[in-house]
Amino acid sequence: MQGGPPLPRTAGLIVGVPLALLAGLIVLVLSIALVFSGGAQGCGSGTGAALGEIDGVQVPAKLKPVYAEASEKYKLGSRGPSILASINWNETAFGTNMGDPPGAMGWMSFMPESWVSFGLDGDGDGDRDAYDPLDAIFAAAHLLSITGAPKDWHEALFSYNHSDEYVADVLAEAEEIAGSASAGGEAEAVPTCGLSAGAPNEVVAAMVAEADRLSRMRPHTDYVWGGSHGLTPTPANGPFDCSSAVSHILQVGGFENPTLNTEGFVSWGEPGPGKWVTLHNKPYGGDAHIFLEFHEGVTPPGKRFWGTSGFWFKGHGPGWIPESVFDAGYLAGFELRHPPGV
Repeated sequence: MQGGPPLPRTAGLIVGVPLALLAGLIVLVLSIALVFSGGAQGCGSGTGAALGEIDGVQVPAKLKPVYAEASEKYKLGSRGPSILASINWNETAFGTNMGDPPGAMGWMSFMPESWVSFGLDGDGDGDRDAYDPLDAIFAAAHLLSITGAPKDWHEALFSYNHSDEYVADVLAEAEEIAGSASAGGEAEAVPTCGLSAGAPNEVVAAMVAEADRLSRMRPHTDYVWGGSHGLTPTPANGPFDCSSAVSHILQVGGFENPTLNTEGFVSWGEPGPGKWVTLHNKPYGGDAHIFLEFHEGVTPPGKRFWGTSGFWFKGHGPGWIPESVFDAGYLAGFELRHPPGV
């Protein structure tokens, strides 16, 4: 996810390397098998996509189901598994060359600040670890989905790594990976440990990560009445009004809701406050408004309410709302609903 050129290919890494480094590479390759060996409680099983090889190197069989499941979860389409595999190859040679360039983290080369926003718990162990292949690959799939994939793979990949050469390499090598798969090249069913679509911790983590991303854009974004209504899903960067911003966060969470206005939210979801997330909706009149509440224990300290301008910071796009700006009794004027299951 850096702005520079793609990493060297595996063949170039192994030829002529010192014995100690080669031994380290062997340990890393063997660690792939250890990560996926056995069936952790709560893990499911999946079948990998038909993925072949790149530059003479086979896509690791145990990674194929992970690419497939991550692609399916984030609706990346038929090209998703091969493109995830190509990114993994370009960034870290399937996990055997991590940490180059300096500062990059883990299997998919997230920069630390990006991992804070987009890192996911892909295997359900309660930890978001860029050096866990399931966490990293699911996080990469999530990031691609909210930056344009599969509708615009160039835009999504350019967001991942700001280089047209990188985008061209990933797309070309994804075609090679998919095209070189033999008829019998699909992986057998193996534990993948991906969380189900309804697992609250992953759903909420994805929503909070997207809320963080848009909040960082806030000084550069304006409230636009009408937002992205008529577009489902909403574009990753808007434009947003209050209800299209809330619709977008819910879509990123995987709820597949249309882009609704405040009146549309009257019958969406379930009534009352949620365990993890609550929608505060005032559906009618000149002061109609909607925003989200992420409950204590879910978000970092000081982050609880999120939405666009309403009675505070007139004209500003989506961001975290300081609780101190609420007038006494203001929250009482809203109807409460929550997303199903959270």
